[in-house]
Amino acid sequence: MYKLLLVSDQEDVLNAFAQVSNWEMNGFKAPHIRHDFEGAVDSLAKHHADGICIALSDPEEEEKLLAYLQEYFPDVSIFEGGRTEEEVLRYLSELKILLNRLHADFYNERFNTRDVLQICRHEFFRKLLNGKVRTSEDLRRNMRLLRSRMDADRPCLLIEIEQTAPYDQLEGRWHYGTDRLEMALRNSFAGDRNGIHILPTINTDGRILVLACPLHGVETPLTVNAMTAMLTAYAAESIEHMKEYFGVEMHIIDIRVLQALNSLCCDTDE
Repeated sequence: MYKLLLVSDQEDVLNAFAQVSNWEMNGFKAPHIRHDFEGAVDSLAKHHADGICIALSDPEEEEKLLAYLQEYFPDVSIFEGGRTEEEVLRYLSELKILLNRLHADFYNERFNTRDVLQICRHEFFRKLLNGKVRTSEDLRRNMRLLRSRMDADRPCLLIEIEQTAPYDQLEGRWHYGTDRLEMALRNSFAGDRNGIHILPTINTDGRILVLACPLHGVETPLTVNAMTAMLTAYAAESIEHMKEYFGVEMHIIDIRVLQALNSLCCDTDE
């Protein structure tokens, strides 16, 4: 059974959780309940939590708790606090799907929980770039669940890179296909630079898209123009790396400045 912590001072959230009677049938133990930052810290010192729900009235108190979790519990999923029993069960179902994957017994022991969580984040942002995330609320909820450090409310960049060879030829050249190529792209492009997280993906149509987004809570002195210049140079270096180490030739064909990550949601106008 997965263990939960509910941190809330909101009566409707507490009442909604209280209405859930079949915790074990849903794969969870009844949650430990705390009402503020100090209570949450105390509970985490005494009890393991596989998932944490935060619904506090004071935004500063909530931000303080999120910062604490980022420092000491960066891989524990944070799930949404529903206002009705139905909402609570829906969000618990999302959490359970993720936890089942994180704690599955892999025949390949190279993967640990943090590795699988990173893979899940990568898959989710590929969905976002393919227009398969519907609303900004869906985006925000999943970013917390997956413990993404990217800031959904700040301007970000989307860099499109073209492969010199046609996609089908390039895919055939790689023994393990698209997955192997995407792994090479992540080795060359992915990472944090000047407070910005950089994430490459291969779209279903074969386009290579590199998302560059500021990290939440990390201040950067870069303006949008300076960020564009820095990331253009970084992408050029990474392209050289791909050519030198993997024999793949590419070039930048477009750089878009996005007002925020939620502009990529399919129900949101950019």
